[in-house]
Amino acid sequence: MPNSWLAATTVVIDSNVAVWAVLPKVAILNTTNHLINWHQHGHRLVVPDFWLAEATSVIRQFVYTKTITLAEGKMAVADLFTLGVEIVPLSLELCQSAFTWATRFQQSKVYDSLYVALAEQRQAELWTGDKRLVNRARQLKLEWVHWVGESDTQNT
Repeated sequence: MPNSWLAATTVVIDSNVAVWAVLPKVAILNTTNHLINWHQHGHRLVVPDFWLAEATSVIRQFVYTKTITLAEGKMAVADLFTLGVEIVPLSLELCQSAFTWATRFQQSKVYDSLYVALAEQRQAELWTGDKRLVNRARQLKLEWVHWVGESDTQNT
């Protein structure tokens, strides 16, 4: 991907970024500031359509393990819909690309690769809470894949 993509106006976020924003009490990292910063700088946030199911499932797991209450879980799910993201339907092209990325990453599943494929398709940066994904991406020299634990001030 060209270096010009580092100044992308479109940002792909994974479900970790969203869940940590709507449930700061269980967050490993503060992602709220990232979301605020991206919106303030006019970045368009896009996600693959399975993102809602993935994030809702994580929230449900927190309720199931009694990390949060049922009421907190329901509120967190509702808050997902206020994050200002564009949900992109899965397509044959996107799924084929994710399949290829999963092969390159040597993954048995395509979930992480769907985020990578969407970022590639949209010439966007990908911001994730998954440090392993970032490490794999760095091995492949994908400089447009970022961990939310790193500063994004140079990317606004």
